[in-house]
Amino acid sequence: DFRMDEWGVDVALTGSQKALSLPTGLGIVCASPKALEATKTSKSLKVFFDWNDYLKFYKLGTYWPYTPSIQLLYGLRAALDLIFEEGLENVIARHARLGKATRLAVEAWGLKNCTQKEEW
Repeated sequence: DFRMDEWGVDVALTGSQKALSLPTGLGIVCASPKALEATKTSKSLKVFFDWNDYLKFYKLGTYWPYTPSIQLLYGLRAALDLIFEEGLENVIARHARLGKATRLAVEAWGLKNCTQKEEW
């Protein structure tokens, strides 16, 4: 469960392999209006990634200023469709249930859970 607006998060990053059942390869970035505004005056060197490149192409009706992995984008669309079909609350509950089952299995096998917090 992640609540960007409610928690006051300005930038959130994740990967396609995180809870979306996709292979690695997509970096997913969300930014608040505050973060986007800050980039306009930022003096940080932007060699690999610049919000403004993406926003410029988005406003033109295109999507990426670089070559994306098309098959991963189709997979992302399918994964999001499945989440909406199942319902976000149900997805979160399923992940919690499977996580707990996995931790119990690890314990039953005599192995150690290496996460800092059990819910992770």
